[in-house]
Amino acid sequence: MSEEKIYTLQECQKHSDEKDCWLIIRDKVYDVTSFLEEHPGGFDVILSVAGKNATTAFQEVGHSKTAKKLLESFYIGELEGSGIPVEEAKPEVIEVVKKEMTFYQRLFHVFLPFFILFVALCINFSLKTEK
Repeated sequence: MSEEKIYTLQECQKHSDEKDCWLIIRDKVYDVTSFLEEHPGGFDVILSVAGKNATTAFQEVGHSKTAKKLLESFYIGELEGSGIPVEEAKPEVIEVVKKEMTFYQRLFHVFLPFFILFVALCINFSLKTEK
């Protein structure tokens, strides 16, 4: 069995475009250049974390077992100093910001069904009185 190749973070950062695209996931280095066009989410998603630590971005998507197995086929080596925290890359995708609802928003959500019921009853009543 051959010895595993060790890459520095600086080496990985040089591989961050569509012609040469590497990812760092769980301290392992993957050359995903040949997969960019096939990626179901589009190549832009991968390029936004190329050459960086993409662990969180990869895990947040919830990839299938098949996708995780496919990722292993692109494995090229280990990150030097594995276990040392490396700054995580933030994918450039639109994230839904979860905010706590304000008092008025909660009030609206409570009274909206009653308002709709009231309007429906008024329409029903007015149609019955016309007959």
